Amino acid sequence: MEDGTWPQEVDEAMTAFGFPMGPFAVQDMAGLEIAYANRKRQAAHADRAARAPGLLQRMVEAGRLGQKTGKGWYRYEAGQRQGQPDPEAEAIIRAASDETGRERAPIAKEEIQRRLLAAMINEGVRILQEGIVARASDVDLVMVHGYGFPRHKGGPMFHAGQRGFARVLEDVRALHDAYGEGWEPAQLLVEMAEGRRLN
Repeated sequence: MEDGTWPQEVDEAMTAFGFPMGPFAVQDMAGLEIAYANRKRQAAHADRAARAPGLLQRMVEAGRLGQKTGKGWYRYEAGQRQGQPDPEAEAIIRAASDETGRERAPIAKEEIQRRLLAAMINEGVRILQEGIVARASDVDLVMVHGYGFPRHKGGPMFHAGQRGFARVLEDVRALHDAYGEGWEPAQLLVEMAEGRRLN
């Protein structure tokens, strides 16, 4: 979002890909303080920086916790579960963009999907590399049955295999070049892209 898109555009891109809900609608439903607490826990043990935790923190500090407070990434009218774009949230997002020095520009739906999927796949490969899961299909099983990844697309790891790990690696490297620390390609992804490892 700091690059120029808005919550509704990200959510629309991911529902168009096949998710039942977009990531920002999910955060609003669960509560932004839940995502923020999880981010803080991960950052305390991470050996790599997470990108832009400040935007989520700003939303929480502004009391924008999601549906329970009537405002999060979206604004909720009394009794409504469907959020509407909110100029106050957009002002917080725009201020975060200004602080990064990035010039906001529209981002196409396909580019939003490509970025989010690249991050998802790289993290899936990383947990496979670290031995947290035994095989790539374990990642797919959890993502399809636990996180709403479109079943007909088989999960992020299956999707990566269909698309080609070399192309996914190009996407991850482009994100790393643009945003630096925290976006390093998993070593196993490099090996898979080069055909040295099948899973």
